[in-house]
Amino acid sequence: MHRFERETLTVYGLAAALILMMASASIAYRSVDRFAARAALVQHSHIVINQTNVLLSELKDAETGSRGYLLTRDKRFLKPYGQAVRVLPAQLQTLKALTRDNAGQQQAIAVLGRLTAQQLAILREGIALEPQIDHDRNAKVMAIALQGKRVMDEIRAVVGHMAAGEEQILRRRTAAENSDSHRTKRWVVLGSLAAIALLLAAFWALHHEIRKRRAAQEQAEKTALELADLYNNAPCAYHSVDAQGVITRINDTELAWLGYTRDEIVGKMRHPDLMTPESAERYRQTVFPLFQEQGWLKDVEFEYVRKDGSILCGALNATVVRDAQGRYVTSRTSLYDITDRKQTELRIRQLNAQLDQRAAELEMTNKELESFSYSVSHDLRSPLRAIDGFSRMLEEDYADRLDDEGRRILQVIRDNSKKMGQLIDDLLAFSRLGRKPIEAALIDMDALVDEVWSQACAEARGGARDAVPRLRREPLPAAWGDAAMIRQVLANLVSNAIKYSSRQAEPVVEISGSQEGTETLYQVRDNGVGFDMQYYNKLFRVFQRLHGADEFPGTGVGLAIVQRVVVRHGGRVWAQSEPGVGSIFTFSLPKKETT
Repeated sequence: MHRFERETLTVYGLAAALILMMASASIAYRSVDRFAARAALVQHSHIVINQTNVLLSELKDAETGSRGYLLTRDKRFLKPYGQAVRVLPAQLQTLKALTRDNAGQQQAIAVLGRLTAQQLAILREGIALEPQIDHDRNAKVMAIALQGKRVMDEIRAVVGHMAAGEEQILRRRTAAENSDSHRTKRWVVLGSLAAIALLLAAFWALHHEIRKRRAAQEQAEKTALELADLYNNAPCAYHSVDAQGVITRINDTELAWLGYTRDEIVGKMRHPDLMTPESAERYRQTVFPLFQEQGWLKDVEFEYVRKDGSILCGALNATVVRDAQGRYVTSRTSLYDITDRKQTELRIRQLNAQLDQRAAELEMTNKELESFSYSVSHDLRSPLRAIDGFSRMLEEDYADRLDDEGRRILQVIRDNSKKMGQLIDDLLAFSRLGRKPIEAALIDMDALVDEVWSQACAEARGGARDAVPRLRREPLPAAWGDAAMIRQVLANLVSNAIKYSSRQAEPVVEISGSQEGTETLYQVRDNGVGFDMQYYNKLFRVFQRLHGADEFPGTGVGLAIVQRVVVRHGGRVWAQSEPGVGSIFTFSLPKKETT
């Protein structure tokens, strides 16, 4: 989760907790307000009940007083009756006002008022009886008492009904109050718990965020130190200049290169003040104005003067930092020490001059070599032809005068003359390979091998070899090279394979090829006499042979030609062998480069 999302959730959590707390407070306030309202209603019910009881009590007192008066004729007993007459109308009006929102109670009060008036009238009638004692008076008193009792019973029933109604209202209000109180408590507790949970989550998130920010701050400080260290100890020099070219910042690397301290340069020296006069002039007149205009420089070379007076050659790269209006503010400049490169270039120029001189000398040597080759080709061949010719004439003209030893000696002279001629031919061929240009093209190696094999077998039969080997050839990949030169390579390797395997009962030559990476490999294997690998270093040298001329004919130039041709093509050649087992010669040619 991103930091912005965490901060948003934290703010939302605190806001939700605040809302829950405000909601809980509002619920509690409203509950208290409802409680106060219900308390007032409960008190109102109690007042109604109390008022009915007072009214009933007044009537009872009036009834008791009237009875006492009838029995004793003592007027003091009339006081409760008089008070009842005075207060009962007001009490009935009070009850009526208290229950004006209750239609049932209003009807009951109407009945109560009628019964109260009736009861007062009965009491008044009893009080008005004559005081004499006779049978009729007693009967009237009893009748009045019975009638009063009946009315009082009705009054008690009405008062009881009204009290029961108010009690029922009290029970409903109490139940509603209890239910509301429980609900309010539940909501307040749940809201408080949720608010506390949200606050705890928010505080945890804040604590986590504070820890992360502290860690981020520490990491930022560490990164700042690393960046400062990277800036100051970078392998190249860094500095910045203002619009006047004054250096405002410079790293330790450049200070070390130039030999100055930061206090000596920053804010005190301009960039060209560190250059040689020629470089400083070019910087002021051309480079810096161009830099301010186009906003960048790339690999501009200047010469700087170190504090000790020595010269440092530097390649400068820079970009402009502009403000919102596009005005130049400062620069970001890097400088690379190219002093060694300049010295190397100077040495290279000197070496090139020497190479040019050597090339001229080599060209002269090549011309001398060509002259020598011409001399070998013409001047040496003539004496050899003369030796061979006179030897043949001597053998033909004086054969009857020569004994066997003389004829043998003449044959040795002729054989060596031919061998010397072959050596000269091979040497010239080897020499020409180094000068002949390579005319590369795609070569059909299958066709070329078949052609070379046919010719090599024909020469082997003409030379009366013991046996011509059997060829095993796999399909070969095409090669890229000079067809004539590669033909010479194959001819030399195949002829060697035929020659050195010719004494086997079943001579076999195998030719194969493969693609490996950027090279094409070709392999010529035979089951011939082989050679000892300890003499491998002589294998590709000119005139070096690992078998005597009496065993196998040859001049020792063929493998040297193979190596020269393959190397000129950019390839490699190598061999593996074991005496009596055979040899494997492998050469590689680079694949054609495609674009």
